[in-house]
Amino acid sequence: MSSALLVAALVGAPNPPEPPAPVGTLVADFTRTDAVSGKPWTLAEKARDAKATVVVFLNTGCPVSTAYAAKLAKLHDRYAPEGVAFVGVFSGDLDTPADIAKSAHDTGLPFPVLKDDGTKLADRFAVDRVPTAFVLDAGRAVRYAGRVDDQYAPGVHRSKATTREVGNALDAILDGRAVTVAHAPAAGCKLTRDKEAKASAVTYHKDVAAIVQAKCQECHRPGEAGPFALTNYKQAKGWADMIREVVADGVMPPWHADAPRGHFANDRRLTAEQKKAVLDWVDAGCPEGDPKDAPPAPKYVTGWRLPQEPDLVIKMEHAVDVPGQYLFGLGGMPYQHVRSGEPFAEDTWVQAVEVRPEYRAVVHHIIVYAFPPGTKISKENEFSKYMLGTYVPGDQPAVLPDGWAVKIPKGTRLMFEMHYTPNGKPGRDRSMVGIVRAKNPPRYEVKGDAALEGKFVIPPGAAAHEVKAEYTFDRPATLTSLYPHMHLRGKAFRYDLVTPDGKRETVLNVPRYDFNWQVGYHLSEPRPVPAGSKLECTAWFDNSAANPANPDPKAKVRWGDQTWEEMMIGFFSYYQPAE
Repeated sequence: MSSALLVAALVGAPNPPEPPAPVGTLVADFTRTDAVSGKPWTLAEKARDAKATVVVFLNTGCPVSTAYAAKLAKLHDRYAPEGVAFVGVFSGDLDTPADIAKSAHDTGLPFPVLKDDGTKLADRFAVDRVPTAFVLDAGRAVRYAGRVDDQYAPGVHRSKATTREVGNALDAILDGRAVTVAHAPAAGCKLTRDKEAKASAVTYHKDVAAIVQAKCQECHRPGEAGPFALTNYKQAKGWADMIREVVADGVMPPWHADAPRGHFANDRRLTAEQKKAVLDWVDAGCPEGDPKDAPPAPKYVTGWRLPQEPDLVIKMEHAVDVPGQYLFGLGGMPYQHVRSGEPFAEDTWVQAVEVRPEYRAVVHHIIVYAFPPGTKISKENEFSKYMLGTYVPGDQPAVLPDGWAVKIPKGTRLMFEMHYTPNGKPGRDRSMVGIVRAKNPPRYEVKGDAALEGKFVIPPGAAAHEVKAEYTFDRPATLTSLYPHMHLRGKAFRYDLVTPDGKRETVLNVPRYDFNWQVGYHLSEPRPVPAGSKLECTAWFDNSAANPANPDPKAKVRWGDQTWEEMMIGFFSYYQPAE
């Protein structure tokens, strides 16, 4: 059917059909309930006098959707006075009206938010991902469909957008011009549609639940880093299409080292059998199976991922106010350095550490330093000796085996280094660290250090700029863990151990470094290191336009704290006999 016939059919039919809404077609009327007011909202009524209407599909559990709330509120404030109507639509079964109303309140959405009937409205608009925006003209014809702009996407969190598709479309409509960019693919969370379960040998309770418990729930449960929970069948089914995509692509669970399975103790990759079970389950329509087949629910320490309640909880001495938006143009919020409370009253041996943010959604990472009294940092790399614990979404608490411990000397005060990433919703954060003391005198003292290079210049447009650093062990040690660190231009990182006899061994290779998932890699078999050995680190940076996270491909990039600057640090941990 031609566009003209489609419009005629929609306008002339007493009960018009509900087709998808590609660019150029007219949107049939629809009515859904506003989750905040509880009253019906009708497109024909609300858009009757509007010069343009923006319909944006959202989701309460999608971090990309949440990140765009402040941007959408600004677009509303900018264009509503010029006669533009805005409405949000939340599709899927997991978002209840109460969830939607709370999300709208928390993120400051100033326009009506509708609860879809399952995904029926999303089906009409052919929505595959959220957020997806549609800009309609005064006649309700779709003039633009796709992303809001390019600021946010899974794994991309730019300090500012370099495009403004929705804004440009509105400007064109209000000026009576043609919309030059009518479509840009949405880059958000996959929208899951309800499926009819088929007969399948794979069911949730018998096969998938145990995989989710082992590989997902550490983060995807209430109060943890995952943006949505996966603690029961309904939740897993509600995110099934997203789960299928990230499992098939190897994005989740997050892991970036290429070592054989078993080389690292915390390797969280799915086995081939586990991956097949998850994909087969989704493809079969998510059959639930018999709840009697379900594995026992795991027991977690409430509020912590430690194996036990911490013996000591230390908070930042004051809270930090985090704005809703980035500051200072290209940059973001400057790193915050906040001390803890009182100094340690005695020498303390620590066996487990967990660093926890309070306002988790805006915390990119935390480093907690334990500076003994009188410490003066005089060299670039000395700070690495005093790292007690870290937090980054998806990483695990530091839990040492019996007989291993980190020493915190008497008089030490903790310092929290906070990297905040504003997400559209302002708030306050007072992060903390939980400490489990060693129950017995340790045999081995665990220490940390780093190989780093701070004097580098990454040329504009360089796709694989190489930077090297090395560290020499002056005493015998046993290597236990490795933590590569770069920023948004980080591309790959490798650790090579070179022993005094000239033998070279790659102990960690990360061919696809991801700033959003700064994983620590813990060796299954700690590696003895003779005195005189060198740990050589090689990092590669992508400062080209092909890097979607690159803040500015035209810039020369040097060392700096902020994410638009760079770092090259090969952190590592080792142990030696305890004194």
